[in-house]
Amino acid sequence: MQRCKRWARYVSAQIHANWKTLKGKKIEPGGAPLGGHAFVIVGYDADGFWILNSWGERWGDNGVAHWSYADWAATVMDGWVLQLGVRAPAAFSAIPGSSPSSRSGLFGIGDPNRADILGHFINIDDGQLIETGKYASPRQEEMLETVKRLANPSSNGGAGYPHLVIYAHGGLNSRVAEARRIAAWKRADIFGRNQLYNFHLMWASDFFGEAFGKMSETNAGLAGSGFTDWMFETGLGKWAGNRAWRNMKGDAAAAFKEEETKTTTNDYDGGYRGLAPLLKGLDAAAVRPKIHLVGHSAGSIMLGRLISAFKRFGLKNIDIESIHLMAPACTVNFFNEHYKPLLSGKGPVKLKDKMYLYMMTDELEQKDTVEAGIPFTPRYSHSLLYLVSRAFEEMPETPLAGMEIYHSPMPDPEDFKKLKIDLSSGKSSATTQSTSHGGFDNDAATLTTIMARIRGTAPPKPPMQNELTGY
Repeated sequence: MQRCKRWARYVSAQIHANWKTLKGKKIEPGGAPLGGHAFVIVGYDADGFWILNSWGERWGDNGVAHWSYADWAATVMDGWVLQLGVRAPAAFSAIPGSSPSSRSGLFGIGDPNRADILGHFINIDDGQLIETGKYASPRQEEMLETVKRLANPSSNGGAGYPHLVIYAHGGLNSRVAEARRIAAWKRADIFGRNQLYNFHLMWASDFFGEAFGKMSETNAGLAGSGFTDWMFETGLGKWAGNRAWRNMKGDAAAAFKEEETKTTTNDYDGGYRGLAPLLKGLDAAAVRPKIHLVGHSAGSIMLGRLISAFKRFGLKNIDIESIHLMAPACTVNFFNEHYKPLLSGKGPVKLKDKMYLYMMTDELEQKDTVEAGIPFTPRYSHSLLYLVSRAFEEMPETPLAGMEIYHSPMPDPEDFKKLKIDLSSGKSSATTQSTSHGGFDNDAATLTTIMARIRGTAPPKPPMQNELTGY
């Protein structure tokens, strides 16, 4: 590769362990974080920058090594008069500080590419499997490569993937937002470095977010009160919220809806169609990972539908090892229908370990707020779950599984030993520390607890809080 000369820029970045163990003259992306570091960019090519470090002549080629645009985009902090001046195809989707873990650029510039998340997702919209477009679900041969990777004990640098996490995001995420999450987790190797493999059910559920803006962000907007809550609980606010919530639940049901006739043109059942090659491929493999389900908020509805459809996959060697639900937004009736049978061994699939629920105390639920998304308008004075329970479900005050005040109609952990409930009070010593509904899957404590329970031991390289922001 040709190195550019007479070109120097000072840069700082959050470097990682692979800076200490170069592969030839290259810095491989994705090592464990080490902290901030400053150095000099002395050149660039089509694939990345050439940097001069301060670690002596034995590092790289006389103190110089190659830093890829992908790693640059994920870790750069500051740069002075930094501008690409040559044709560099590998940099076109890399926007510093934004790709893939935070904001996107104009017309989607800076959004993750399909290649950034391939092998870690299927894409479902309105219950249908999306097989074209920017985030087309993996083709048969691509899914086969994922199966091979998961079934190979020598993959992942020889550590293998003993555990597969099937993740369902909450109902306030757009397709692009979830792509950013997948790409950010993959780039930081949050799961892989702990011998876990994350696979996402990407489902387009952002209509609710478009109708009401960013939900459940504490300390945003004007103060809410019982007086202003009527904007959300009655009239147009209630109508739009109820419609969006109902449609979103319908999308989850359609994702695992078996077609009644062969002549139907609806083409639903996208969740089943998308997961079948993965699960059936692993079922036939000589070595296979343990399967764990992890969901946030309305993701509990998607995973509940998956559980109830599990027998249809016809699997002989796969059970569900554990289930982890963060602030589940499903109703108590839905939970008792789709999840409770697993607690007593009567479900469509065997639950080998436990079902874990992570939620806020009612005190935090009441302190949390919901922003309307319209400038200078009040907030809803309680959490999103309170709003869903009071206004967006069909009946006011509908009990939701993720709310402490509705524990009594839920299965009692004293009677069902496979159920464990952790309440976040915001304290730093807790297993879960989220103080807002939307914060659970951005909370390092919660994800570390989930990983530890999946592994049966503490993760060697747990996620850091600065890796869980901006998406």
